[in-house]
Order: sequence, then structure tokens, then C-alpha cells
Amino acid sequence: MDIIILGLLMIRKCTVYEMRKSIDMCFSSISSNSMGSIQAAIKKLLANNMVRFNEYVESGVNKKVYEITDAGKGCFYASVSSPMRYKEKNMELSKLFFMGFTNKESWRQLIDAYINELKEEQKALHSIRTIIDNNPAINEEYLEELKRTSSIRFEEFANPIEYVKGIAFFQCATLELSIDKIAFEIEWFEKLKDTMERGGTFE
Repeated sequence: MDIIILGLLMIRKCTVYEMRKSIDMCFSSISSNSMGSIQAAIKKLLANNMVRFNEYVESGVNKKVYEITDAGKGCFYASVSSPMRYKEKNMELSKLFFMGFTNKESWRQLIDAYINELKEEQKALHSIRTIIDNNPAINEEYLEELKRTSSIRFEEFANPIEYVKGIAFFQCATLELSIDKIAFEIEWFEKLKDTMERGGTFE
């Protein structure tokens, strides 16, 4: 969660509610979007001087807008510059592992319910891809807006547009990975149902 928040603040300053909205849209398959998780991460980042906030009142409502500090940028760049590690721990899979303890008559219903949930997530991911496809191209106008809102040190790059295109490329690649993984899971669980109907043994 820490790196997700720092990454969001690299792109633009935002409130907790804006962070939650971005996490819900872009990181639903990666991270929880609960306010508790976000608040805990922000509290930790504040304690480590990696983020700060400006507080103001708008229409009678107190608002805090967070931004990343130099220490936060250093942590962010160090983290994203290190190789990824395989880490996919889904506690919900324990229900699959122990499903044999349930009534046999309920197996298909439980699997179908999960497949339906996967399809809903698949639909949401495809909606995000549609939004991306309809977004304007990365050009000078887009770059000027990003310079205004983000914490990226564009002066360090000889070709800022190519740098931004690189950022977008890997963000889109992460989305495609999530879409492909969902498609694989749907196919796998459909095959599981076929296996169950053949007598519950794997070939």
C-alpha cells in the first residue's frame, strides 16, 4: 500500500478519498481499497516524513491534500527500481482447498458463484481499458498538464514525452496482465467443473 500511495502522489497531489477512488479503479486486483488500510499507510508515511499535507476548508468541509516529499520520492524510486518478487497469497483459495468438507451438492454452486465474481471483475477491467483507449494521446499538451500536477522531475529527462510514454506502457501492461489472469482463472474453474462432472479426478 505504501508504494501505491507514493506512486499516486508522484502523479498528482490528492486527498484520501481521491486516493481511494484511484486504488479502486486501478489496483482492485492488487490491493485493498479500505479506508483503514489507506489511513494506516498514510500514518506510517507521515511518521517517516515521506508525505506531507496541506489543510484547508472548502464549503465548510475540512480537507487535507497530500503530496510526496523528497524522502518519499527516494523510497519510491528505490522500490520500483528493484526486481519484482513472486508474491500471490490469496486467503480465499483456502476455501477451495477445504471445499471437499462441504456438501457435494453445493460444489457447483460455489464454483459458479466464484466464476460470476471473476466475470464481474473482468468487466470492470475491460471498462478501465476502454477509458484508457479513449484518453487523449501523450503529447505536449498532456505533458504540460502532468508537469503542473505531478511530482516528477521532468528536467532530469532529455525526452520527457518518451519518459511519460514509458510510465504509461507499464501501467497498461499491468492492466493487461490482470485481464489475462482473470481470463485464465475463468477458464481454469470451468475446466474444474468439467472434472467434477467426470467424477472428480484430474487427468
